[in-house]
Amino acid sequence: MTAQYIPLDKDLAHRAHAGTSFSPEKRAASELSYHKKTFETLQTELGDFFEQKHADKLRELWTVYLHSHSQVMSPMITGPARFPTARNLKRGNRADHRLQAITEYCANLKKWKRKADKQQAIDNAGGELAVAKTKLEREKTWHITMKAANKIIRGATKSGTIDDEIKGMLLELGIERGVVERICIPDYAGCRGFASYRLTNSNARIKNTALRVTELENREAAKKNGIEPEVFPIEGGAVTYDYAENRINVKHEQKPDRAIRAIIKSHGFRWSRSYSTWTRKMTPAAKFDTYRPISTLTTTTKGTNS
Repeated sequence: MTAQYIPLDKDLAHRAHAGTSFSPEKRAASELSYHKKTFETLQTELGDFFEQKHADKLRELWTVYLHSHSQVMSPMITGPARFPTARNLKRGNRADHRLQAITEYCANLKKWKRKADKQQAIDNAGGELAVAKTKLEREKTWHITMKAANKIIRGATKSGTIDDEIKGMLLELGIERGVVERICIPDYAGCRGFASYRLTNSNARIKNTALRVTELENREAAKKNGIEPEVFPIEGGAVTYDYAENRINVKHEQKPDRAIRAIIKSHGFRWSRSYSTWTRKMTPAAKFDTYRPISTLTTTTKGTNS
């Protein structure tokens, strides 16, 4: 469903600049125009991802900003006598913070859209495991290609010069022409071909991708075999070892207070919109480190409720 544009309150936009501008009506018109332009830009860039709830949230944030800015004054407008400088500075900072929230929300929408597109591409390719296996094969093939190219270039360098025939052999390996021209030119050390560090990096990528494939296969096996997650109760919630998703999750029945959230974040957990929990990738170090927040959260929460 296409999001519908709802303009800002014109009177509110006028009041927002009445204390800071000699032409509040022009500033109000500019505010309404900028809001509409932002809406249209997001709608164009995000397409169907930009829903009515996003448009409503954008308008809500803008309205909050205008309310906040309506309390800001300028001595040029109100007069300098007995001007509340400190209070006005605080109100100005608050309005700037609300304005920054609009910018951050727009940036987050674009980030969420990229994440959704990436997930859609993974789903279309058959899932994360299929993508990882394809990437692993591609990395292995490229590594073999680089080694074969270096062998051809070394042989040509020993026997004479690198001519069009040698470059044709490199092109037949599947290397792009621009890359072929580049590797046939001596570098600062007089060496041709793919540098040794590129082969080292390629080996590292292959190793990391292979580990990722193994991790995803273990997750698929956990789902297939129905391995149940381990749950460790804490006051007002639970810590869960989700083997199928390879995540450690901390979830409360109600939003915990700031002190509890600080403890959770200090142990490497981050809030996930996808899982709606505080989550962390499951690793041996993460499992070992989680024993401390389990006991700390239980103790702290009990102390808070008592």
